Amino acid sequence: MSKKNARSSVWHFGKPIGLAVLGCFMLLGLSSCDRGAGAQEDAARSFADAVTRNDVAHRDSMIATRTFKEYFDNVFVTRDMIDWFHTFYDYKNRKFYGVPRIDVDRDLTGELAGGALLDTNKIEETGMVRVPSPNAGEQPAVFRMVKQAGLHWKVAMVTRGDAQVQFH
Repeated sequence: MSKKNARSSVWHFGKPIGLAVLGCFMLLGLSSCDRGAGAQEDAARSFADAVTRNDVAHRDSMIATRTFKEYFDNVFVTRDMIDWFHTFYDYKNRKFYGVPRIDVDRDLTGELAGGALLDTNKIEETGMVRVPSPNAGEQPAVFRMVKQAGLHWKVAMVTRGDAQVQFH
């Protein structure tokens, strides 16, 4: 009987360790599936924070395209953008009102090529972050994101819904 108890106690203590190891492998597998989605969401949140706080230096450092930079050069458009961003971003709690959806498969390389970008570094990745509006019936804010070689994620454009964008 003591042999049986000894075996079961080893099994009893070995089971949690095995489950913990299995859990670690599952976590590593899930985190590798992120493919930059977390970084895109963080960049979109950081940009929204800079816009709502009117932190011009930080905001401008995250703008990737000439066209989007021109939007913020106009004080009236800037004011409208700040007001609009306040509808989907809570600057006091530093978070979006809705849960963002990240589209890492959206390839914007062709649209951004040919002088649209402020920096000439090679495009490594592109994607989109969709932030739903807390107001029913309103279109989501869509952040078009770009990651260039040696740079952090930047924002190429933010639109209401899937509006067509001319980056040139």
